[in-house]
Amino acid sequence: DAVQLEEHTLNACPHLKMEAVPLQLEHRQDVIDIIVSSFYNKADLEQWLKPGVLRTDYSDILNDIWSVLVDCELSFVIYDRNTERIIGTALNFDARCEPEVDIKSKLLIIFEFLEFCEGPIRDNYLPKGLNQI
Repeated sequence: DAVQLEEHTLNACPHLKMEAVPLQLEHRQDVIDIIVSSFYNKADLEQWLKPGVLRTDYSDILNDIWSVLVDCELSFVIYDRNTERIIGTALNFDARCEPEVDIKSKLLIIFEFLEFCEGPIRDNYLPKGLNQI
């Protein structure tokens, strides 16, 4: 039942005191470290491109779009208040207002593939206009 699932999910990490906080400029390095570590080490598609993908490929993109990420107010970080460390993040954009990114690495293959998959669905099936998706 949904209530039991929700309670189980909330109690899955009872040792953590988690808090979601809107993304701020000062979160930059912690978020970059989390994203680079996660995607460089674990992302499925990127594993097929190694050794052509560098850690700096991810950080360069994030640095380029950082102020836009903060300004659009759709992203957040998760703090563990027991340690005051950022332990997670979600970076989000309005699907109709994603920033232009000049990608100069093999990650361009990933972004083109994702656009190939997502573009037709976004353009033909999802609500039109800003602040809809």
